[in-house]
Amino acid sequence: MKKTVLTSIFCTFAFFLTDNAVAQNRCAGLNERPVVRLRGTYGKLKYITDYDSKQLDELSKRTELRESNMFAAGLADIKVYWTLKMQAKTHRFKDYECVIPISVDILFGYRDPIIYISKDLKPESCQYNVVLRHEQQHQQINLEVLDFYLPMLKQEFEKIAQKIPPQEMELHGDSDEALTKINKVYSEAIKPLVNRFQITLQIEQKRLDNYKNYKYETNLCRKH
Repeated sequence: MKKTVLTSIFCTFAFFLTDNAVAQNRCAGLNERPVVRLRGTYGKLKYITDYDSKQLDELSKRTELRESNMFAAGLADIKVYWTLKMQAKTHRFKDYECVIPISVDILFGYRDPIIYISKDLKPESCQYNVVLRHEQQHQQINLEVLDFYLPMLKQEFEKIAQKIPPQEMELHGDSDEALTKINKVYSEAIKPLVNRFQITLQIEQKRLDNYKNYKYETNLCRKH
């Protein structure tokens, strides 16, 4: 995996609030911003050999993970996954209150990593081993891309947190409702980063799924 390519694909996302929105929020001038904590997650890899090649082909059509040649007998599936949790405090002024986030915890990565191998393949055969290794390489790429991006994602999340002010609410108002609004703003700001991550992941996977590599790996079994 080439670091230069990854870096060039990942574009910095800037989040801006309109002047009008900031002007109407009397809490916007407060300088307090939350601590951002980011943790990666991969999930537990599972191997499934209950499907034949025809069934895997149908599954690959639904997941848009279709491969060709002998590698249609295998499939590596994973889902990009993230959650956001926030803690906040309130600061009361004469005729209004401010809900101020003090921490944002983001869990970012994957869930449900699965490698499917067709039950049509004989275990320990050359074709079985090549397909298995190919799908394991797909999951390894997933891990490498995530590990590479986590520090960069944390930097971007911290930039986002600096641009989102505390939320104003009425005196003795509903702090949970105000926190929900802030949470929604954070979530919407993070989505473009998630989308870019997914695009980069697809590009890196195509380095494995190409004619040259397919031909090389297919030829490995012609020698046996």
